[in-house]
Amino acid sequence: AQSIFPPGVLQVVADDGTLGPHLVNHPGIQQISFTGSTATGKKVMEAAAKTMKKVTLELSVTNSS
Repeated sequence: AQSIFPPGVLQVVADDGTLGPHLVNHPGIQQISFTGSTATGKKVMEAAAKTMKKVTLELSVTNSS
């Protein structure tokens, strides 16, 4: 992606689960995009709602049969 997009357009952060809450709660961040589990997505949305951040979630779906 670095060869296609200008610097700063695409940013990806991966960690052990400790950085996410800091990013969601940081007052300087206006929007959160998250791809992952539904359980974690619910936590992201709940935390982001406290400061009215825009949220985009792409969550996994579990089929129960």
